[in-house]
Amino acid sequence: MSGSESEQRGSKRIPVKLKVDCQCEGNFLFENATNISEHGIFIETTEPMSAGTMVDLQFTLPEERKAVEVLGEVIWTNPVRPNRQQNHNPGMGIRFVNMKEVDKEKILTLIKRIAVL
Repeated sequence: MSGSESEQRGSKRIPVKLKVDCQCEGNFLFENATNISEHGIFIETTEPMSAGTMVDLQFTLPEERKAVEVLGEVIWTNPVRPNRQQNHNPGMGIRFVNMKEVDKEKILTLIKRIAVL
C-alpha cells in the first residue's frame, strides 16, 4: 500500500471473515468480507458494483447477536481480470455512511481485541 492510500484510509483495518448481505435497487449479493475498519469494509466479489453506488449492508460481527445494518457507498473496485494469471482480491471497498454509534463501537471493540491477539 502506498503512503497516500494509507493516509486516505485513516483507520486500522483488520482481517475478518464475515458473510455480508448487500442490497442495491433490488439486486442482492451475499458475499464475504475480508477486512473491516470503523469507517468501511472490503467485500470480496467477482461482481463489484460501480464506484459511487449506494448499498444497504447487513452483517453480524463475531460474538455479537444483533446484525449491523448500515448504508454504504462503493468507493473503489478491484474487478476480475480474466486474462491475468493472478487477480488478487477482486471486490469492492465500501465506506460506511451514517453508521449508528453503537455499531461503530462494536467494530472498534473487535479491532482492539484482534489487534491485541
